[in-house]
Amino acid sequence: MKKFLSILLALVMCFAVAVPAFAVNTTGDLKFGTDGKFKIMQIGDTQDMILKDVAEIKLITAALAQEEPDLLVFTGDQLTDFFPGANVKGLKKCLSNLFDIIDTYGIPFIVTFGNHDHDYDDIWPTEDQLTFYKQYENCIVPEDRFNPGTYNVPIMSSDGESIAFNIYMMDTNNKRADSDLLTGYEGVKPEQVEWYRQTSDKLKAANGGKVVPSFVFQHIPVKEIYQFLEEVPYNEAGDDAVFSIDTFKWYTLGDKVIDGVLGEVPCSEPLESHTGQYQAWVEKGDVISAYFGHDHVNSFRGMTDDGIILGYNGGTGFSSYGRGGDRSVRIFELDENDIENYNTYELTFNKMVMEIPFYFLDLFSPAIVTTLGKILRVILPGFAWDLILDSMA
Repeated sequence: MKKFLSILLALVMCFAVAVPAFAVNTTGDLKFGTDGKFKIMQIGDTQDMILKDVAEIKLITAALAQEEPDLLVFTGDQLTDFFPGANVKGLKKCLSNLFDIIDTYGIPFIVTFGNHDHDYDDIWPTEDQLTFYKQYENCIVPEDRFNPGTYNVPIMSSDGESIAFNIYMMDTNNKRADSDLLTGYEGVKPEQVEWYRQTSDKLKAANGGKVVPSFVFQHIPVKEIYQFLEEVPYNEAGDDAVFSIDTFKWYTLGDKVIDGVLGEVPCSEPLESHTGQYQAWVEKGDVISAYFGHDHVNSFRGMTDDGIILGYNGGTGFSSYGRGGDRSVRIFELDENDIENYNTYELTFNKMVMEIPFYFLDLFSPAIVTTLGKILRVILPGFAWDLILDSMA
């Protein structure tokens, strides 16, 4: 009998070693209100510097006062991309300019990381950056997580008896060394996709066999965002078209778009590679929407052929390029009885603060590529465009 038990124990231990034990959260402190409502505010691309971004803080605090959200979601690039001689003390100062103020509102917040946060991995890894955020009492990033920026946060029903909604926070890593100019970002890694699959299954099991409707928040968009763009001939590109320096082609928004603005060609995960992230969402059927940052002058959203809404919040901060006074936060209003038909809208600086700050950094926007394209379109004859496109094919 003892020998049989020893063999059985050995088999169990081998199985435990062979199958990774991914962390998953099936309970949480957040829940829908007694009215069945829950409100989220997405903030992204603050890219804060040593000098306090006064305009950004005016936008965020005005939105907090008006909306009184239940949760704040930071979708990456909290750190600036321009910090010569950066050190940990200085980087902490960049973040504390905003988060000391956020802390006074007592609103729970969660955070993931963008490529510029990863730019400092050699001196301040994201695990240590997360330790900085966790010093704030209202940072509710869970202890059970795949990595510092990849985890899930369940939102319980108003009676606290079941999981009504779930948020996946995904770290999309950094830019690839061999990247193209615009679409060379890593995106999620295979092991993160596997974590998502297993987490989705565990949430479903904890929810009595029913999938838990979920949002994904991450920095870099999936390449399927390109479903919403249509290529237009160079000589027919109107004022709403944008120019891609990667492909030397013009794009505009297509008929799958629900609302919003295209200000630059999406800088997504590589178009030629396959992370499998989006396909996993389709396979599991729980992700109803995914929202991104990164492309500061994009605010559009649309529905894919698979029925998943993909969208942006335009950049929030004024320490990097953006949409002038249309820098924004995005609001999500959810009803636990009808989650798929949630309401979402952007609150812009122009709408909330009604001041006219100086937008010097907007001169460095990728949108200037479109201006360059318009100049080239005028000075280059059609056959020259055709020769360039043929050479790139």
